[in-house]
Amino acid sequence: MDVTELLDRSAELKSALVDYATSPGFARRLAEALKSAETEGRPSMEEFADAVEQMLFEPSLDGREALLHRFLRTNKALSPDDRAVYEDWRDRNVLGAFRIVSNHRMWMVLHNLIDELDYQAHPTAGLEQLPHVKPGGYVVTRLVPVGGIWTVSGNLRFFGANDLPQVRRFAASLLRRMPQLAFRNPEKLENARDTVRKHHDIFVRLFGGNVLRGTGAEAVAAYRRFLDACGSELARPDTDPATIRTGAQLAPDSGIPPEILESADVALFHHPVKSISFLLHYGELEDAHRFPPRDTHDAGAVRGFVEDSTTPAYVLQELASRFPGTVNATYRVALSQPDFDWDRDGEALLRRHKPDSFREQDVPAISTVPALLVEEYRKSVEG
Repeated sequence: MDVTELLDRSAELKSALVDYATSPGFARRLAEALKSAETEGRPSMEEFADAVEQMLFEPSLDGREALLHRFLRTNKALSPDDRAVYEDWRDRNVLGAFRIVSNHRMWMVLHNLIDELDYQAHPTAGLEQLPHVKPGGYVVTRLVPVGGIWTVSGNLRFFGANDLPQVRRFAASLLRRMPQLAFRNPEKLENARDTVRKHHDIFVRLFGGNVLRGTGAEAVAAYRRFLDACGSELARPDTDPATIRTGAQLAPDSGIPPEILESADVALFHHPVKSISFLLHYGELEDAHRFPPRDTHDAGAVRGFVEDSTTPAYVLQELASRFPGTVNATYRVALSQPDFDWDRDGEALLRRHKPDSFREQDVPAISTVPALLVEEYRKSVEG
């Protein structure tokens, strides 16, 4: 196909997705997306398009899967070719803030401020704006691949060169919310993996293992100690020690959710690929694997961790590997399934409740921040 045919095909496939997202079955979710965008009165076409994009490509605030994921999972009638394009959109879409490198009237070369890669982008709509767009300005949009080219999905928001501070704030907030956006750049991905490996070694050396249980206050104190160790051990040789930020500076109380600080049961969990996380009620979960619960009431923590799509699958996989003699009994009670067998049924259970864990299991959950965004990123972290 030539470029025009590819763009026509992209527009046709996107139209089918929009029809799906705006069907009556998702009316409530669309209303929630518009509300979360603080839309007042009747939404504009731009606001409506943004809400649909959010529904298609991002999970809802309460953890429901993105509608593109659901569309692929439930639509068995898709042709193999169409399914391949939609899967590419699911896995390779690029949401970002871009500097306009050059404008060729029907397409643009864009430099992504987050992954620091260049993209040749072909809009399928809004072409009347392109002749007036000057290199050196910026655009916020989402790109999707089709047949070897990149096209635009959703709105194009253009900014002038003088709007860089606003664009940087947006890019930094986006990167903080979705750190995986940087990892389309293979170099950034490998650097992040190397950093997490080093962090993991430090964590295990400090605490004697990859999990540390305690109260919320104890977990936060340990986290700051871990950050201090990472800062001192991994700093470049020519770094002035006075410039290394302490754990207390990097993780002030104001940046820790109150439910963690106030909890009596929190674990710090460090994964050798994904990095570190705070886990509420982990002690209860671990104890349920060590001593299988007597009834479903006592197995609430297990069900909660299974059904929470935001809890990584590897947490449960690690516990299953540590307690092979009791894991089946634990899940048989928790799920009310007397014949449950972890080796046979465990992965399917986790894939059903935590599909993102398997799609991104080799992607670190840390941010790699470009120099241009460091200051704004730090401000967003510190609130």
